[in-house]
Amino acid sequence: MAPPKQPPQPPFAKDERVLCFHMEMLYEAKILDVQGGENGEPWQYKIHYKGWKSSWDDWVPQDRVRKFTDENKDLASQLLAQFKMLQSGKAAKQQPKKLGGRSGAGGSDLSSARGSEERTAGAGAATATTQSGRGPRRARDWDLEHSMAFFVFCNFLYRPS
Repeated sequence: MAPPKQPPQPPFAKDERVLCFHMEMLYEAKILDVQGGENGEPWQYKIHYKGWKSSWDDWVPQDRVRKFTDENKDLASQLLAQFKMLQSGKAAKQQPKKLGGRSGAGGSDLSSARGSEERTAGAGAATATTQSGRGPRRARDWDLEHSMAFFVFCNFLYRPS
């Protein structure tokens, strides 16, 4: 009689210290839980990123997780250096001219939390056009708000007595 079939073992274990990709960066992390691996399903890992709140804990597929080795730590350092270099290059190109303490149209210097998400969403995200070719949503919203304000102002000026 054949011995009972052993379930496959995951490549990473619970509580193991690993490196995990989040977007383009590799972060030090800890595996909190493991799922899958049955019937050909891929392994899923619940990850806690070191130094981040538990609200950032995430279920990730196996292909985003790396062993905590010197080679992978070097890769994480290289990715961080590249990211910093790109950010410093973008910052030098995007230095807005200050006019009366404000920059850009409408006085926005893109320093809000929402603006920072848009800037880091990808290369050229703030200037990218949508599939319809109408420009970024922020610009469309600004145009809509100002055209509506103009419409209300004109109706106020030219309303019948």
